[in-house]
Amino acid sequence: MEDKKPVKLVLPEVKNPILIEGYPGIGLVGHIAANFLAKELGMEMIGYVESPFIPPMALILEGKPNPPLRFYGKDNIIVAVADIYVPPTLVNEIASELVNYLKEMKAEKVISLGGIGIGFLKEKLEVWGVGSREELNKELENNGVKILQYGSIMGMSGKLLWEASRKDLDAYALMGETFGDRPDPRAAANVLEVVKKLTNLDFSTEPLLQEARMIEEQLRKMHEQMEQARQRAEKQYETLYL
Repeated sequence: MEDKKPVKLVLPEVKNPILIEGYPGIGLVGHIAANFLAKELGMEMIGYVESPFIPPMALILEGKPNPPLRFYGKDNIIVAVADIYVPPTLVNEIASELVNYLKEMKAEKVISLGGIGIGFLKEKLEVWGVGSREELNKELENNGVKILQYGSIMGMSGKLLWEASRKDLDAYALMGETFGDRPDPRAAANVLEVVKKLTNLDFSTEPLLQEARMIEEQLRKMHEQMEQARQRAEKQYETLYL
């Protein structure tokens, strides 16, 4: 590749961009949120990532070939999405190149979206987050986000947050609570509600909530069926030994 770099970003100049990143992770929260946002805002693909370390493939969307790592854009909003698992070494390279681009374009904000697995169900799912500086943490708190005081943020979200903070860019990582074992559109909707407050973007998360209700209803029915099967098995067991 040119300049012997393992990664090349193909992106146009976008002045004072707001980057919203949603690579795959726990509960596919960021992935679901970013793809939904690009579609809901009517964005067009404006760029992609080139690298010999990306699997040789084309993603077919609406009958057209697309790269697996791509950027959507509208006005000064850039949404970064990935439809494959990105290995850690490639994440490091992409994040570094992306932050260099954002610094050059004088980015307004860098917002990473992801999930935080809690392993149990509860009525109100929180959004956790952290900013690249204390003032941003206060802004998140004022918007109902619980600040992560200790822990780790893996993958693209964590690397972008660190690289952006090193370059004095305003960066946020938002993580929606999720059970963690399945795609979670409700958690995606929760992080997007925070994105709306941070960016003043105008869109509705109701389609995601409708999808979440359908999944939850299916899970409820599955649970009921499993419970009924368990009760029948118990009665048969009792009958055998009476």
